Amino acid sequence: MKCESCDGRGIIEQEVSCPVCNGTGKTKSFDPKLTEELSSEQIQMFMKGICGVCRGTGVQKRTELCRTCGGSGKSGKCRICGTPVRGNYDLCQRCSKKPHAYLLKNSCGIEDLRLNRNYVGTVSAVTDIGIFVNLNRRLKGLIHRKHATDGYSEGDEITVRVSGIRSSGDIDLLPVELQDYAVIEVSKSAPEVKIKDVNSYNGKLVEIRGIVTHIRLTGGPTIFSILDETGMCKGVAFEGGERAFPEIDVDDVVKISGIIRRRGSNFEVEILDMERLLGEEATNIARKIEREIEIKSEPEFRGFLIESDVLNRLKDEMMKVAKELRRAVFQSRPIIIRHHWDADGICGGVALETALIDLVEKTGSDPDARYFLIRRKVSRAPFYELEDVVKDLDDSLEDMVRHGDKIPLVVLVDNGSGYEDIPAIRQFITFGADIITIDHHYPDDEVDNYLLYHVNPYKAGGDSNYTSGILCTEIARMISDVDLRNLAATSIVGDRAEGEVERYLGLSDYTREELQDIAISLEYEAFYLRFRNGNQIIREILGFGRIDRQKKLVSMLSGYAKKSIEEQLRTVEGGYKVQELPNGVHLIALDIENYSRRFTFPPPGKLTGELHDRMKKKYPRLVTIGYGPDFAVIRSEGVSLDIPGIVRELQNELENAGVEGGGHLVVGSIKFIPARRKDVLSRLAAKIGSLP
Repeated sequence: MKCESCDGRGIIEQEVSCPVCNGTGKTKSFDPKLTEELSSEQIQMFMKGICGVCRGTGVQKRTELCRTCGGSGKSGKCRICGTPVRGNYDLCQRCSKKPHAYLLKNSCGIEDLRLNRNYVGTVSAVTDIGIFVNLNRRLKGLIHRKHATDGYSEGDEITVRVSGIRSSGDIDLLPVELQDYAVIEVSKSAPEVKIKDVNSYNGKLVEIRGIVTHIRLTGGPTIFSILDETGMCKGVAFEGGERAFPEIDVDDVVKISGIIRRRGSNFEVEILDMERLLGEEATNIARKIEREIEIKSEPEFRGFLIESDVLNRLKDEMMKVAKELRRAVFQSRPIIIRHHWDADGICGGVALETALIDLVEKTGSDPDARYFLIRRKVSRAPFYELEDVVKDLDDSLEDMVRHGDKIPLVVLVDNGSGYEDIPAIRQFITFGADIITIDHHYPDDEVDNYLLYHVNPYKAGGDSNYTSGILCTEIARMISDVDLRNLAATSIVGDRAEGEVERYLGLSDYTREELQDIAISLEYEAFYLRFRNGNQIIREILGFGRIDRQKKLVSMLSGYAKKSIEEQLRTVEGGYKVQELPNGVHLIALDIENYSRRFTFPPPGKLTGELHDRMKKKYPRLVTIGYGPDFAVIRSEGVSLDIPGIVRELQNELENAGVEGGGHLVVGSIKFIPARRKDVLSRLAAKIGSLP
């Protein structure tokens, strides 16, 4: 330990009264013998009546050895009894004569060993040449066969004496029998550094204090994500495939001793020792980190890509969502992005994913963090159904047990606003998850009781033309500075949005026709991907890869999709009926079950929409219903429909029909039991016929 009296210097400077001027700083004469020791400047001071020895201060500085440490600069207390000791000793004279052994912490290296000193070790192997003993994770010695005694097996604790250290680094040990001995822990001091500065300590032993935010067990090392107020880094601890430091959990405040290693363009800590901190020190570290996270989580508003009163009214809620997502990244909290599988949902999900990955790469030093932090998943249904939440919840709970993950933050994109989303949302929040919805379907007021935030244009005087892709693109730009203009434009074309949002098309790098091809390519590929997010292929279609390859891919996929649509439209000729209702609305009933191929693109919703788009040119007020054995897809034009409201009415009017569904006000779907199909469809047609 550093001597406190001399601050480790071994000497102490004292001020004494000047013997020449008796402390006055002035003198009329001086001893001529001093002239050889004085400079000409000092002699001139004497000539002016000023003491040249003390230069008029009246005091002189005298240096002497520190009496506390005897000039060594080191002093401390006995490691056993606490008695003050001088110099380089860690035991007092009395305790040094008692049985004792040293336990080396993992931060200690071969340079910290002392000959003829007793140590506590662990038997690592018993072989023909002797007994190998681990003194810590870094140091291993050998008790040669001629000195080895029987009765030891792997894993036993043993006391040994260092008898020799060879130039090769091999350590010779001798067994020592000690009774009632004291154990003295030895750790190596290292400079405490902040994570942002670790790149300056490559290959050096350092000490880091921070919070464990994630633990990942691999076939080799255990990987810890460590966060302090300046940044995050990866800590690697090798334990032969077993969990290293099992006593350490996520959210523990720890002190780490380790060596900084460079891995590619990143730096990581090879953890030698890790200790959990408690009490005031841990509290202060946690508070400091939390304050810094709060500052870093603040999003940056860069302005909206277009002028819009609706977006301006949504700004505050969007900023809160962006802040929550940024905070989750800095806290290493997993984020699940669940989006609908169509072009709009895909563009919204990819926009958020891109911004969050960019934030992770800019602020984190763990290149693998993006894979366990950001998880984009696909919903086949236009709402968060129980089949999806069961998968998400099971994966999250398993990650909590295996890796100590936090319960995730869930973002529902292009779904999550309706009454039908509530059962799945309630199930997830039971386990402590937070749910955020970014959607443009007509919202149900009750769903807000279960959401952390809800971004929806209907809440700001807008409508479904403000697609989820638009909302997510603008939120993504608050999270990180990324260019996602093409995603917003693709979502508009894919969802057939109209109005002022079409100004996004003018900001895109593509023409409307090219955007239409990209949108239909997304839906074609997503149809065959089923429940997989197809991250790489989807990003290629959206233009995040090679542009020349994107053009070929989009041309090919959109050609396949258009051909499939035309083939399916030919098969449904004669499979639909057109009826003019009393209120002048034309109703098209399409028998999808019997006049289309199953499990082939386009799916029922897309096929109904394509037929509807062709027929609305002929009938200005039109409702198209594509029905199957237990479902009905609804598209409308020039009619004031309220599909969520109709679903609630059918539920009340038709008991035991199993009616459920929803969607936009004028576009949606309904499910029911096959036995009541005729009742549901006839009641649905009657409601459409009674519209004004």
